[in-house]
Amino acid sequence: MAESDAIRRYALEAAVEPESIERARARAVELGADPISAAVGAQIAVVTAATAALNIVEIGTGAGVSGLWLLHGSPRATLTTIDNEPEHLAAARTAFTEAKIPPARSRFPS
Repeated sequence: MAESDAIRRYALEAAVEPESIERARARAVELGADPISAAVGAQIAVVTAATAALNIVEIGTGAGVSGLWLLHGSPRATLTTIDNEPEHLAAARTAFTEAKIPPARSRFPS
């Protein structure tokens, strides 16, 4: 196995998803959404944490997977998530509620 393959495999396997994100991922797959991977989620959580983000905007909810990762990295942030698929927005709302994200920390403009 090449070193780059080993590094890639480690990065993909090292990210541990919280249970709330696993549930959101399952729901996203059922809806046909294409949620971000756990490895990418862990990376964006690091970015929001490193920048101490307070206001985040995402385009495309991924049924809540990416939003949960973003808020996981920056627990004081408010997320505005935009999607043209009502089912994906509804799934994201459900995911945030299940993850006990206070309603004031997420916005779903129509």
